[in-house]
Amino acid sequence: MTVSGIVLAALGADVPVTPGADEARRWAAEELAKKAYQDAKPGLAETVLNWLGQTLKELLDGMGSLPGSTGLLVVLGLLLLAIVAAVVIIRPRLNRRKPSDDHIFDGTTTQSGAEHRAMARAAVERGDLEMAISEQFRAIVRAAEERSIITPTPGRTAAEVAADLRLAFPARAPDLWRAAEIFNSVRYGHAHPTLSHYQELVATDAALAAAKPVYAIEVVAQ
Repeated sequence: MTVSGIVLAALGADVPVTPGADEARRWAAEELAKKAYQDAKPGLAETVLNWLGQTLKELLDGMGSLPGSTGLLVVLGLLLLAIVAAVVIIRPRLNRRKPSDDHIFDGTTTQSGAEHRAMARAAVERGDLEMAISEQFRAIVRAAEERSIITPTPGRTAAEVAADLRLAFPARAPDLWRAAEIFNSVRYGHAHPTLSHYQELVATDAALAAAKPVYAIEVVAQ
């Protein structure tokens, strides 16, 4: 069976073999009006869709002189091209438009550093190491906010926290980057969480709690 035959078979018996120009235009307009295409505007996706729409319009305007089967194949070809554009260009764009998925805290409820530590320990006890690692890193962040070392900032990422905290604890910079790496890789990179990951975060948390923050202005003054 030819490619066109397969496409026609997939469309089912309800699709007319010889659509008129108006009906073909309606099919294409309905396809291009779908939410997936409209949500991708503006930018490259919009440019591609505008080009597809203009090309389709020009071809459909000239379909009156084409045999019915040829006109149908033209429409099917353009619809296939639009679908390819959606998959290759629009879908990644829509994925990027999802709410930020690399933030540290979920929801609007604020827990203290001690509460996050307790939640982390409880998660370890029930075998949920992924949750334990997330909560232990949150404990590090919240404790720093409670000590006014960093300012609470909604949407802040683990890497941003590590960058801010290393200014106050330069001797702990490697540990901070490692803590952010563990949090991101387990929570968002689907890395396998281990008890040693959790223990590393606990050790970093304890080290920061026992350390006095050193700021750039203090270093200059010495």
